[in-house]
Amino acid sequence: MESCVPRLARLHARTRLGMMGWSGTQEAAVRVITEIVRNAVHHVGRGMVTLTMHVDEDDVLLLDVTDPRPGRDGLDEALAGSDGTGLWLVRQLGGEVAWFPAESGSGKTIRVRMQPGEHSPTFPTVEAP
Repeated sequence: MESCVPRLARLHARTRLGMMGWSGTQEAAVRVITEIVRNAVHHVGRGMVTLTMHVDEDDVLLLDVTDPRPGRDGLDEALAGSDGTGLWLVRQLGGEVAWFPAESGSGKTIRVRMQPGEHSPTFPTVEAP
């Protein structure tokens, strides 16, 4: 089941982005969404991962992925990293990444902000391990 979750998120993202009318590069946003969901599912193991998408009044795309895993083990390193995977790729595609404790009181939320027109139309490739 784990491997189909990012694919389902990608399909959902394509539909929702079209409906929301975000003016940014949708392919970059879909790739970012796929990556942050894949990352959450990989690190959480068991538990529910929730994706929320919103376009604010300034046409900024806000993507929240909430998972039940508490704490920040390795998160700061992943945010600062340049290893060519995960959150590094999200930043290369124009995502501004932050995190905060989940509103529910357990778990955390990774938030990605994407400005329309500020990300590169070229997609970096990452070689699978």
